[in-house]
Amino acid sequence: MLFTSYEFILVLLPLALVLVLGVSALGKWTLAKVALFGVSLVFYAWWNPPYLAFLLAILTFNYAVGSWLIQTRLDAALARRRTWMLGFGVAANIATLVYFKYTNFFAAELGFALAPIVMPLGISFIVFQKIAFLVDAYGSDIKRLSSLDYGVFVTFFPQLISGPIVHHREIIPQLESRDSLRYAARVMPIAISFFVFGAFKKLVIADSLSANVGTAFDSAGGGLHLGFFGAWTSALGYTFQVYFDFSGYSDIAIGLGLMFGVRLPYNFNSPFKATGPIDYWRRWHITLTRFLTAYVYNPLAVRATRYRMARRKKIRVGGVMTVGAFVSLLALPTLFTMFIAGAWHGAGYQFIVFGLIHGVYLVANHGWRNLRAPRDEEEDAPIPRHRIVISRAAMFLGAVIAIPFFRADTVHTGARFTTSMFGLDGFDAHALPDLRFVAILVGCLLATQLLPNTQEILGERLERVAKPLEKYPGEALPSAYSWSWPRVSWKPTVVLALLIGIVGWWVVANMGETTEFLYFQF
Repeated sequence: MLFTSYEFILVLLPLALVLVLGVSALGKWTLAKVALFGVSLVFYAWWNPPYLAFLLAILTFNYAVGSWLIQTRLDAALARRRTWMLGFGVAANIATLVYFKYTNFFAAELGFALAPIVMPLGISFIVFQKIAFLVDAYGSDIKRLSSLDYGVFVTFFPQLISGPIVHHREIIPQLESRDSLRYAARVMPIAISFFVFGAFKKLVIADSLSANVGTAFDSAGGGLHLGFFGAWTSALGYTFQVYFDFSGYSDIAIGLGLMFGVRLPYNFNSPFKATGPIDYWRRWHITLTRFLTAYVYNPLAVRATRYRMARRKKIRVGGVMTVGAFVSLLALPTLFTMFIAGAWHGAGYQFIVFGLIHGVYLVANHGWRNLRAPRDEEEDAPIPRHRIVISRAAMFLGAVIAIPFFRADTVHTGARFTTSMFGLDGFDAHALPDLRFVAILVGCLLATQLLPNTQEILGERLERVAKPLEKYPGEALPSAYSWSWPRVSWKPTVVLALLIGIVGWWVVANMGETTEFLYFQF
């Protein structure tokens, strides 16, 4: 069941809101949690009922392991056994992900013919969430956890399929508070606005780009040369399709969460306004970046730092990292982390190439920062606007060049796309793209560069009327820069209500041919 389908918007969502919020209003707070848990299971089972057993099995397994880790956190005698149990739990989750996502790929590479294994929806998000939960349980970040709260935390349907990848401390405290799962008159209009804006991005913008993009990639996969103009317009089309598709899902997830009195973390923050690769990955799929940084990159960097310090090797000279330190502490951990990011997105070498391209971008960005470190300490002036414009443009072009490998079925198809983009297949003036499609691309570019994003429009009002979301130390959304135009602030007015109603009607009118969100495949 899609969030942008008639059966969800007209049937499941209204019934869920009436049931959960109605039971909560009667003072049956625990029963409201049970109702939300049941609704989430129905939502997941709608796709493929047999995989509901998978969801319940992985939920039960991780709760059992995590509960034992929580209960034994103060027992020093069990320290070694707790470490083994954590390793077992994490390995079991990774093995589950590898089985469903990569078995057919590995079998094909080895020449074996296996029956296709159908991948459960959202398995990558589910597994990463469970790994984070076990690591936090081992580290004593969790003091207690009821089975019902855990069940709702895991299955909460707005984030179940495509994220955000939430942590226990973001959701469990809300579920333990009686302010959650209640109707909030001042929050509901904001929640509806998030949902409508997100659905508009998905149905009206992203889906309108899919037809042109799909034809181009099918042609490239069939061995046809696209030419310079065809390759660039198709790559730009898919870039904006992914952008508005995932941005739309992120808005919808936040809106649905707010409807039930639960705040989810922002997962998308104008990545095309980023001034470099580091800034880009702080904005694109924010919770995935947070997970990979905390559970992959940081452990590797800390281990490498301890290794160098134990051998008394220099890390910095004159404020600049040595070549050896840069390679071992930054470059290699970054490349490995982005290798994992690429592999997480799909079973195929093209995803790994996509991850490594961005890994090279990040290493180059870190290298530039390292070389400029002493100069930046001396300069305390604001960044000139022309540097921001150039940096934004460079990062955007870098993202577009990498995107064919994210969409292509094979590395060969992705490489064919990029060679065409660099003009190696010629400049066929007779194959100029459709002007209407070009106009749409120009509109998308201007919107992503100049307009405020959804949380910039709605966030200030939300912070006034809703309970703040607990964040990890130092965690904050990057600024989208003050010269984004125009500055818009959401206010509950009749005019705005009519505008949201018109946009909502437009969304409903476009639901007939809706497609799955792109990140559902992960």
